[in-house]
Amino acid sequence: MVRGLSFTATAWNDGARLSTPRGPDAAMHARRQPLVTTALITLALAGCAKAPPAPAPFADDFNRAQLGPHFPSGVASWRIVDGALSSLGDHNQPLWLDVPLARNVRVEFTAWSRSPAVDTKVEIFGDGMRHESGYIVILGGWQNTISTIARLGEHERGRVELKKKWEVGRRYRWTVQRTDGNTLELLIDGERVLSYADAAPLFGPRNDRLGFTSWESEVFYDDLTITPLP
Repeated sequence: MVRGLSFTATAWNDGARLSTPRGPDAAMHARRQPLVTTALITLALAGCAKAPPAPAPFADDFNRAQLGPHFPSGVASWRIVDGALSSLGDHNQPLWLDVPLARNVRVEFTAWSRSPAVDTKVEIFGDGMRHESGYIVILGGWQNTISTIARLGEHERGRVELKKKWEVGRRYRWTVQRTDGNTLELLIDGERVLSYADAAPLFGPRNDRLGFTSWESEVFYDDLTITPLP
């Protein structure tokens, strides 16, 4: 017998069938029945819910006059100039791409700077809203003295660095990729220059966006491709 309820049982060959409670317990049973029904419907709907679609490949050659539907308008000085995405130097106000990234992904683009400081950079696996919400990848930062990959802050103590100068105006082909779920790599013109192994890699609905950013340099980005990886 269940504590607090009385039942009558009807015998069957394979066991006992419980009947509806009688007497004072019937009102309690009636109150509970809609709750049980609602819970069962909720569980059934949850089981039928579709998973979000997997991230798809994406490409953008920026051959247009406006930023387009995948970028917000009115963010600092971000604009299209001569078929490239450009910023005049916006003190870390990223222009976020409204396209989700896969956990393992290869992001490729061409980037160059017209400023002596060079300082071209992107943010990856960010939240699509805030600077330093993901990884920051910088080429020729700090007056063209340091290139780095940092996590949740440009000045992260555990960031990886390369001390090397880069050429003003030269168009470098970037590859920013994660192939093993944990390690973020930067390749320049096909050569690996930085690698950041993360024991707690950033990923998920709040860490699945790519953002182009700048400090005080006039920078350009072009021929973007995003390829999800297994």
